[in-house]
Amino acid sequence: MIKNFRKIRQSMIKENRTSKYLLYAIGEIILVVIGILIALSINNWNQQKNNDAKITSILKEIQNDIVTDLKASNRIFDYHVRTDSISKAFLNNKYTAEDIKKSGFYRIGYNYRDFKIVTNGFDNLKGNIDNVPEKYADLLPEIKDLYVTLKTNIDVANDKIRSTVYKNIDDESNFDWYQDELKGIKNDAQIDYYLNDKNYKNLVGNYMSYRINIFALSNQYRVKTIDLYLKIQEVIGSTDDIPDSVSYTYKDTTFSKNYVGTYKLKETINTDIWDETVNITLKDGQLEFEPSESNFQINLLYYDKNTFFIDSYNAFFVFDRPKKTSFISLVVSTFLRFTRK
Repeated sequence: MIKNFRKIRQSMIKENRTSKYLLYAIGEIILVVIGILIALSINNWNQQKNNDAKITSILKEIQNDIVTDLKASNRIFDYHVRTDSISKAFLNNKYTAEDIKKSGFYRIGYNYRDFKIVTNGFDNLKGNIDNVPEKYADLLPEIKDLYVTLKTNIDVANDKIRSTVYKNIDDESNFDWYQDELKGIKNDAQIDYYLNDKNYKNLVGNYMSYRINIFALSNQYRVKTIDLYLKIQEVIGSTDDIPDSVSYTYKDTTFSKNYVGTYKLKETINTDIWDETVNITLKDGQLEFEPSESNFQINLLYYDKNTFFIDSYNAFFVFDRPKKTSFISLVVSTFLRFTRK
């Protein structure tokens, strides 16, 4: 084609048809420019398509990280439920010397579980932040809140509980019974320390206050990551199956109907701050905790069929005996037990 254009141009020059030649030359330039623009447009489209695919892949990587983090959050939850019940037994003098001598005895304050967040996807996103398509822009504030603001708070709580445990372990070496402890022997002086020494009770209380911080933050993180996972799923138009762990609600509400009713306060430490009765209601598939004389409601978020937690608060609810239901709520240093009226 270029050869044909050249022949036409040379023919015009020989025939001294200057004006026609100029028009032809301008037309040829226009065709070349159009060709370049089309090529650039195709190239830009391909780059945009490749970039879109890359960011979509990174967002899916963030989803995978979220699934991993939810499993870690579950371990924090289970560990807190265990240590919380044991710590309250110590603080309320419900442990005996025989309980301590039994195998499987668990000392509070000398172990920890930190909550480490996986940031592979977020790190990749930071490296490609200038290439994020506009349609994904609404995701960025939530991602930043999760991996910058909340993660910073979680890291601080992790550092605090870690340093507290290390200090407790170092201080323990000053006791005369420390060598026996290393050998797995519980002597009378050590048992008396656990049961009666106010310093140990203070240690337990201090340790649990840091544990509660991690527990509350991990629950906040759980809700925010589930919300983010589902939003990513919608924005990228993914048809992939959503893992069962990515949920704080429950599809089958049959079992939750057993928990609906009015409950009477049976046992607590702080008698002045809790209503004598509370109501558990079910609205739109969601269980709600409603103190009878207070003007607020708390949504109970699903953990398993017996256990629920609260977003942005360090409390969890455990239901037992569905047909003759009672539930336990543990809030900071408060222990509550309600029974159905």
